[in-house]
Amino acid sequence: MPDEVNPAGVPATAMVPVAQIYRRDAPGPWWPAGIDLLQILWCPNEHWDPPAQQADASPVIDMRWRRAADVTRQLTPLPSPTRYGEDGYLPQPCSVTAEHVTDFPFREALPPELRPRLEELVHETGDGRDVITRLAGSKLGGWPTWHLTHPAVFPCGDCGTAMTLLFTVASDDETGVVVGRWGDLRIFTCPTDHRHAFQVDLH
Repeated sequence: MPDEVNPAGVPATAMVPVAQIYRRDAPGPWWPAGIDLLQILWCPNEHWDPPAQQADASPVIDMRWRRAADVTRQLTPLPSPTRYGEDGYLPQPCSVTAEHVTDFPFREALPPELRPRLEELVHETGDGRDVITRLAGSKLGGWPTWHLTHPAVFPCGDCGTAMTLLFTVASDDETGVVVGRWGDLRIFTCPTDHRHAFQVDLH
């Protein structure tokens, strides 16, 4: 797929697979009815003037909600990108085992009765960031980290509903992924209709 139309005549480049997730491995409320396969790809180049729903100075994301039964053939070999901005935008092929864990919202959104214990944990660990409650790393669902800014709400551009976190692509030594300054690229989607435009945020 092309990553952009460039008036300078730079050729389009193939997008790179980032994650392929089956509903059977990671069931949850994020799956639309009748869909059992999520594919996430990105262009391995920084885009300084991306489409409105994409993050600045980061790879441009493409998402595909599919039915696994409709995928009757694989594209082999996968096309290699003709150009890429950083080695960290080329994830190393790997497989993962889904682990179901409990995630919590930003500390200031927790019930008041839990905050004293949270302050104790912050003091004990010496970590004042919100990673005390939010699980770090690449994940499907859960809550976003806000260790660089205060929490933000992304309204759906189609219906105005507050969007929820669908997927986090985290910088990681194992996969070779590096986004931003060793940060996270998060994909937010509309909880009422998966066909509405998603929002990408670099944190």
